Amino acid sequence: MSRDSGPTVSFGVLGTIELRVADRPAAPLAPAVRALLARLVLAPGRVVSADALADALWGDQLPADATNALQLRVSKLRRALAGAGAGGDLLVTRAPGYQLAVAPDAVDAYRFERLLERARTAPTGDGPAALACYDEALRLWRGPALADVGDADWALAETARLAELRLGAVEDRLELLLAAGRQAEAVADLERLVVAHPLRERLHRLLMLALYRGGRQAEAITAYHALRHRLADELGIDPAPELQALAEAILRQQVPAPTPAPAPPAASPVDRAGPARIRTAPAPRASQREDLPRRLSSVVGRQNDVHRVLDRLREARVVTLTGPGGVGKTTLALEAARQVDDTLADRLHLVRLAAVPTGADLPEAVAGQLGVAAGGPGAAATAALVGWLGADRALLVVDNCEHVIDEVAELVERLVAACPALTVLTTSREALAVPGETQLSVPPLGVPDGPADLARLGDSPAVTLFVDRARAVRPGFVLDESAAPIVADICRQLDGMPLAIELAAARVKALPPVEIAARLHDRFALLTAGARTSEARHRTLRATLDWSHDLLTDAERRLLRRLAVFGGGWDLTAAERVCAFAGLATDEVLDLLFRLVDRSLVVPDPATGRFRLLVTIREYAAARLAEAGETAAARDRHLTHFTELAERYGPQVRSDADAWSRMTEEHDNFGAAVDRCLDRTDGIDAGLRLTDALFLFWNYGPRYEGIRALTALLATGGGAPAARAVALQRIGTLGVYYPTAQTRAAARESLAEFERLGDPVNTATSRLVVAWEGQYDGDPDRYRAMVVQARREMGDTDDPWWHGTVCYVEALLDLRTGDFARSAEQWRRSLDLIRQAGDRLLPAGILAHLGIALREAGRHDEAIGVLEEAAAESRRNPSPHALAFTLVQLAHTRLDRGEVDGVPAMLAEAADTARRSANPRCQAWAAWGRARIAYADGDAATATDECRRAVELLEEREFPWARRRLRSLTAELASASGRGPQADSARWPAGPATADPEHAGR
Repeated sequence: MSRDSGPTVSFGVLGTIELRVADRPAAPLAPAVRALLARLVLAPGRVVSADALADALWGDQLPADATNALQLRVSKLRRALAGAGAGGDLLVTRAPGYQLAVAPDAVDAYRFERLLERARTAPTGDGPAALACYDEALRLWRGPALADVGDADWALAETARLAELRLGAVEDRLELLLAAGRQAEAVADLERLVVAHPLRERLHRLLMLALYRGGRQAEAITAYHALRHRLADELGIDPAPELQALAEAILRQQVPAPTPAPAPPAASPVDRAGPARIRTAPAPRASQREDLPRRLSSVVGRQNDVHRVLDRLREARVVTLTGPGGVGKTTLALEAARQVDDTLADRLHLVRLAAVPTGADLPEAVAGQLGVAAGGPGAAATAALVGWLGADRALLVVDNCEHVIDEVAELVERLVAACPALTVLTTSREALAVPGETQLSVPPLGVPDGPADLARLGDSPAVTLFVDRARAVRPGFVLDESAAPIVADICRQLDGMPLAIELAAARVKALPPVEIAARLHDRFALLTAGARTSEARHRTLRATLDWSHDLLTDAERRLLRRLAVFGGGWDLTAAERVCAFAGLATDEVLDLLFRLVDRSLVVPDPATGRFRLLVTIREYAAARLAEAGETAAARDRHLTHFTELAERYGPQVRSDADAWSRMTEEHDNFGAAVDRCLDRTDGIDAGLRLTDALFLFWNYGPRYEGIRALTALLATGGGAPAARAVALQRIGTLGVYYPTAQTRAAARESLAEFERLGDPVNTATSRLVVAWEGQYDGDPDRYRAMVVQARREMGDTDDPWWHGTVCYVEALLDLRTGDFARSAEQWRRSLDLIRQAGDRLLPAGILAHLGIALREAGRHDEAIGVLEEAAAESRRNPSPHALAFTLVQLAHTRLDRGEVDGVPAMLAEAADTARRSANPRCQAWAAWGRARIAYADGDAATATDECRRAVELLEEREFPWARRRLRSLTAELASASGRGPQADSARWPAGPATADPEHAGR
């Protein structure tokens, strides 16, 4: 199909669409012809129908005359080809469409695929040739394929296909590098690729191999666990069996080394099972130190002990390291063997006996591990070992002898007697008691003496070990001044035993050190081994969860399904209180929960000591809970626990930061508890008790949730009249800043009911709530009279919070009517009283309102200082409503002074905070601020849209002077942007206050 003569023409699609003629630079192509050329280039030498081309160019939005439009595009492409020097005759009309008359070799994508085929069919052992093909193929890429073609379906599909081929080629190339022992060249690329493709398991497998073969075994295991957790979190599945097997092999130091390619290349059949299959040859057994596993983690605090072992090995032919389980005998033996030099031995071999069952033929088992042809059990195997060891200077390390101690003693004695240059190092909980043996007791690690001084703790091997292992499971763990004494105490309580310390440090993944220390009174429950990782992956989510569930013990299943009742996270105490019933004891929950964490069914937050379930797993567990018939019992226990918790902390949220934090972290659980009350036919009383405890938390936080919950509870009917009246009062209070018809009616109904019940205190409170509404509309004098009456009804009380709240409402009424100087005085009085009451949260809101009063009184410098103090207060004692309100008022005050720097970010934070706390008033002020900035920048249209949004959010619920000012700006902007009808609709009667031309732009 290509022309017989003329300049060499080539096309590129592996990047932007490219046309090259001879050795000239790539010719520029107009956007109108790129897609057409790309579609033809991908079918070099073949006819592409007119229908297929039209579909590629326009999809289902064909022009009225598609045939003519296509012909015009073809003409443009021919002119572009001719203009580049390629000749317009390359594009040929052939029924039923068009053909690009070039050979496939002229297209980089074709050359790329041909080079891949050559690389993948290269003879086994000819790695360099295959690598050269991969390198040449990958050099053809200039960026993402079809990068400037657009997002048509055909282009996206072809881009995805080519990208997958490219990634597969990269993986194949890296596989060859690893097979050639060139892992150092591969690691950097693999680390970058796993970040770009975090769920692609082949890349993770290659990275694990590269790290392992580069002597970075711990990082290889870390890479595996990172993938395992990501798969569990995002997909709810386990890694593929191949990856699990590789991780296990890395842990056991049993990963085959790569076999160097033969030179010259051997003509052996290629293994087509996949590039991951690497042929290996058995290594010679008489080599230096192949039998010793590489160290996976640091050896802490044992250097002096290592020297002691080496000294004993120079003096005795049999050395036995003894000590209790968990003291670190194996670790010490292996580390000492790694430091053996040629003055001690020429050969090193390791035999692990932990898996050898009692009663097995020990000589035959040892021969099997060492790869020695035994020729039979017993004496025959012993003879084979003697012959294999011979007269060489060898060190034989025999680990975990205690369960076959007699058989080991007999074999070691015979080997030492028959092999004059053999030395044996064993580990056991008791000595072998053979002639010539030296016993070396392995001590625990040193622990801190006396008070734990941070500067001195680095000298303690036990503390160093704890910190090292804690960082392995929680990289951000820091031994600071607060954690140091706790960690020191943990190490002391665990007697410096390395295994116990490592197990305790591992719990840092899920618990803070203070919680670990507090639970060491039951250390055998706390310091338990983790669960085995599932070894299979199933194809559906349900099957995967069933598989994981079926591997659990009955007790673990009970706990998992009962955890489904938690609305969000939970702490250990909550799990014990809620889940320990009907076959599950309280002292079992701790260990069972840790097992579920190890199985990736429960997600821990080690910084807080809290846990949570993924949504999919929670739903699965809830279904299991229903199948077991335990839903009602578990939800009732959950309700009881969180009602008691709310009653303990809820009344303290105004004055106690810890109480506020505790209530905040259990926010979702309180919602679940309310839902339980609503589900129960007799839930009204329990619900009103719970919501009574939650009221203050809702009032300073999610007010809308309180209104919704209380309204739903009252709708169920029932409840004592006084309790219902309190609920109505709370609905009115929660709605005072953004009142609705419902919240106004609730406040008035509660007032009438308390008057009927003869309750003067609550009557006064409800009357004050009704008067609070006067900040936006109504007769201010009537509301002032209600405040006076409420004060009289409350009587002689010395409660500073009540008096501070009365001043608060009076200040609002003054602010509403424009008496800004008097309002400022009232705000200062309210602030003093509220602080006397110990309220941490309300002062920020009071300061924000004081800042408004000062600003509107023309005292901008004072206003800025007060609002900045309010912002600091609202961050120090978090209250989302106060923070959002303060930020928008500070932003508007800065805009009044012509200051724009930092204001957009301030408005963005305020808007986001207001959105998350369902505060439309502050969202409106933020939109208003954005409108002012846009107007100042000359963008009247955007400013108009933002003002309209602010008007819609505020409705009529704002200070009248603020509503008037916003409406005035909206009308001004609508006129400036040519939206006359909107300008007319923006104007409305603003109430008795007069216009304020000076601030019309605010």
